[in-house]
Amino acid sequence: MKPSTLLLCAMALLAGSASAQDVYKCVKDGQSSYSATPCTAGQLQILEIPAPPPAVDKGAATRQERVASQMEAARRKQEQLEDQARERGARQQEVHEKHCAQLRLEQKWAAQDAVGAGDKNRDAAQLKARRAGERLAVECLH
Repeated sequence: MKPSTLLLCAMALLAGSASAQDVYKCVKDGQSSYSATPCTAGQLQILEIPAPPPAVDKGAATRQERVASQMEAARRKQEQLEDQARERGARQQEVHEKHCAQLRLEQKWAAQDAVGAGDKNRDAAQLKARRAGERLAVECLH
């Protein structure tokens, strides 16, 4: 190894071991002091230096963001499909209501024709009115 590489490795080892040392808190006459050596007199309290936080996995954060955006896109697509289904249902309901209104009108006209029909056409007009009422009852159950 080169001398500069050896020196760099030695410095890295020293820096790593320096963070694992204990810190001593000394309390004497109500005053606190901190040092790397134990107290000579007074109360002694050893403070542990917490370990540095673990390295953040930047890939995990981007993966979480990607999954979150995919879930958001799926939710938006599902909402869009539900909106389209509601609109389609509303259009079908509107068409059905219009059809039922037409059948009610036809049944009303057939009943009026049956009332005003002469003796010759009365049976045919009454049959037509009854069939119009049956068709209305079958197709529009209200």
